[in-house]
Amino acid sequence: MRIIFCGYGRASLECLYQLMGNYDIDSSDVIIFTHDTSENSEFINHLRVNNFKFTYENVNNSIDLIRDFSPNYLLSIYYRYIISTDILNIVDYKAMNLHPSLLPAYRGTKSSVWAILNNEKYTGISFHYIDKGVDTGRIILTKELLIKQEDTAFSLYHKLIGLFSSHFCRAFDLVIANYNGVEQTGRPSYYSRKLPYDGKMKLNDLNLEDARRFVRAMYFPPHEGAIFILKDGSEVEINSIERLHHYFGVS
Repeated sequence: MRIIFCGYGRASLECLYQLMGNYDIDSSDVIIFTHDTSENSEFINHLRVNNFKFTYENVNNSIDLIRDFSPNYLLSIYYRYIISTDILNIVDYKAMNLHPSLLPAYRGTKSSVWAILNNEKYTGISFHYIDKGVDTGRIILTKELLIKQEDTAFSLYHKLIGLFSSHFCRAFDLVIANYNGVEQTGRPSYYSRKLPYDGKMKLNDLNLEDARRFVRAMYFPPHEGAIFILKDGSEVEINSIERLHHYFGVS
């Protein structure tokens, strides 16, 4: 079994170890496409230590390499490029993507951020086949997750990765077994990579609950947190509900 593995970050690292630990393959059976960023350094270090063949080249620009490798499957895990149909044809569309929402809701990016801002009660994960659209393929497996009042974009990000890791083998087994998946149902929504509201909101325009959600949604260290524009036009970064309460006069 040969696999094209398109991945980024902690989710890719955990799922790669699930793949290597539970299937009869070694590092020579996998070619990894990833991204050269500081946030991806842990994943890259593991690839180097374990002698994986990997590249920062866009997978869509590597058709000859992939065709010569003759892979059976493609896995996309938090990869930042849309996989082209030319690549999908090589694996006969036996390609699975991991998406951190309950599709078709929250297609695109920043799903946890928007789920908090929109006051959703639940989010979750979707393993789905890759087709010509963006996060529109047939569903292989989903798992639901309750959003707690103390959850932030950061905590949800890591909780969802844990769900992906623990259910990865079950989903991939379905792909190997030629499970056809089911059509996505429900009301679709899509969000771009752009930061919601450019990361800034006017404090006087918000009630306390909306402001709390904004703080939770923007909390993702080491990135900048929620920026509030005060009445005098100055800006303040608020990363905790306790500090936010000070501005609303709540003890």
